[in-house]
Amino acid sequence: MESKSNDIMEKFKGLGIGEKIILIAGLVLFIDGFLPWYSVDLGPFGNFNRSGWQSPGAIWSMLAILISLAMMASVAVRSLSPGTLPDNISGQSWPRIYLGAGIAAALAVVIKLVNESSSLGFGFYVCIICVAALVVAGVLMYREEMSASG
Repeated sequence: MESKSNDIMEKFKGLGIGEKIILIAGLVLFIDGFLPWYSVDLGPFGNFNRSGWQSPGAIWSMLAILISLAMMASVAVRSLSPGTLPDNISGQSWPRIYLGAGIAAALAVVIKLVNESSSLGFGFYVCIICVAALVVAGVLMYREEMSASG
């Protein structure tokens, strides 16, 4: 068991910074989906909280979380078992796909924010940081690909 965990850590250390960011931000965003994104203080009656999986605009936060999970899964599969996923999909490289997916997740969060921006809880702020990190990871990977090809 010890060598298995060491092997996973060695593979993680061998990843690029963009891939590490995707794995960490995706995991944090998934956990954050269960934390309070909206919170209303009802005084003596307590608090009313809504998570990322609940209304208002639940479809947008769920979409962002699912996009991050898909990004995480593809990075994990590509790093743990090379050759199982193609190098590109319909002519689009993985850095381009990650950049587009990160932007899509950020756009979904912005739509949710525009839909309802009152009573934001700390979970929403964590979400904003996570989707920004996903976009940054996509940009880093895309820039690395462009510098390697040019």
